[in-house]
Amino acid sequence: MSHIAASVQSFYEHIYQPVFIYDENKMVIYANSSMLQLLNTSSVEIKKKSLSDLIGTYPNMQQEVEKKVMLTKADGSKTMATMNEVPLDTESKQVAVLLNPMEVGNSNNAEEKIRLLLKTIHKDIAIREEELEKVSNELDARTKILNATAIVSETDKYGTITFVNETFCRVAKYTPEELLGKPHNIVRHPDMPKEAFKQMWETIQSGGIFRGIVKNRAKDGSPYWVIATIAPVLGTDGKPYKYIGVRIDITELVKRGAKIDVE
Repeated sequence: MSHIAASVQSFYEHIYQPVFIYDENKMVIYANSSMLQLLNTSSVEIKKKSLSDLIGTYPNMQQEVEKKVMLTKADGSKTMATMNEVPLDTESKQVAVLLNPMEVGNSNNAEEKIRLLLKTIHKDIAIREEELEKVSNELDARTKILNATAIVSETDKYGTITFVNETFCRVAKYTPEELLGKPHNIVRHPDMPKEAFKQMWETIQSGGIFRGIVKNRAKDGSPYWVIATIAPVLGTDGKPYKYIGVRIDITELVKRGAKIDVE
């Protein structure tokens, strides 16, 4: 999607005249509040339209110097306006279209304009809420699949456990209460060399992702092996403020003597 300079968007957002911007592919990439009000549409819907979807040249006035166009509203009705095009810059090839509506139906009084603007805002909010709900549902489904198939934990930047999933508790044989607030090395097996964890911390503290085979110890002392992937979550300062670990239980494969490669 084409990027619009923040200063340009801010300028057009604060003028009453309806304005929209299209890119080199003739696709609408921005419309100010007055434009959305004029067409009774939302910012989400208008960005799905091309220039030809939005504007049809008014046939009887093509010979006039000032362009007169017919705009198509969200409900399919038409409204006439004069149009001026302003190229923003040669690099982006974006063009701003400034409109001067010639007829706006029943929107001539201030009360009606406010009503239409509120209707546009509510429609925009409803569409955005629907999109957010869809994203939330997809994220929830992915989380459920991950929790059902992998050992998942989170720690703060010091390695203190802040979250464990059910699979972690089942494999490690601890309750969540026994793990939360404890250092993650509560499941460290003494057979694991200290150098391996030194390498892990150096990797994730520098912003990298660690991946390797780790031997852990359950609460009852029994060993279990996992392929561990640990990644940092970075703050606005670029430094990790917590870590997320996803592990796959490979204990049965190790016991059978299978050769396992994590590369």
